[in-house]
Amino acid sequence: MLDEQEYDKWITMAKRTLESAKRDLSGGDYNWACFKSQQAAEFAVKALLWGIGRPKYGHVVYKLVVELGNVSEEIVEIL
Repeated sequence: MLDEQEYDKWITMAKRTLESAKRDLSGGDYNWACFKSQQAAEFAVKALLWGIGRPKYGHVVYKLVVELGNVSEEIVEIL
């Protein structure tokens, strides 16, 4: 079941963080651009996980993606 409120919260954070990373990149602040890009990816995957009712914590994007497993039908509902 889709949790739209949690999905919206996390995906909004992902989009805002990515925009901030782009500003850092254009300003030559590469360390912050890299850090924020990773954060944006993390927030985006968490948005999917929270949205389908499988909330997870952590900061390793790969591990979060693995948690998605075979949930393609649930993800399609979100998109």
